[in-house]
Amino acid sequence: MRYYVFAREEYAKPVARQGVVDAGDEAGAGAQARERFGDWLEVRLVPEESVRWIVGPLPVEQLPEPERAAVAA
Repeated sequence: MRYYVFAREEYAKPVARQGVVDAGDEAGAGAQARERFGDWLEVRLVPEESVRWIVGPLPVEQLPEPERAAVAA
């Protein structure tokens, strides 16, 4: 299952989408997010199936470079 990662490093910054993780379950997604964002102030996972798009996601070629491989996979 794919999870969107929302996080922030300091209180003065907003929580923003930082990437995606793919895992078999919530615990696995949490472990991946902890490994990748462990020192961040706040990290949230949102299961892709819970997202209700108002305006669709960006096409792969418009995504930030670090996310392209994860989304295209």
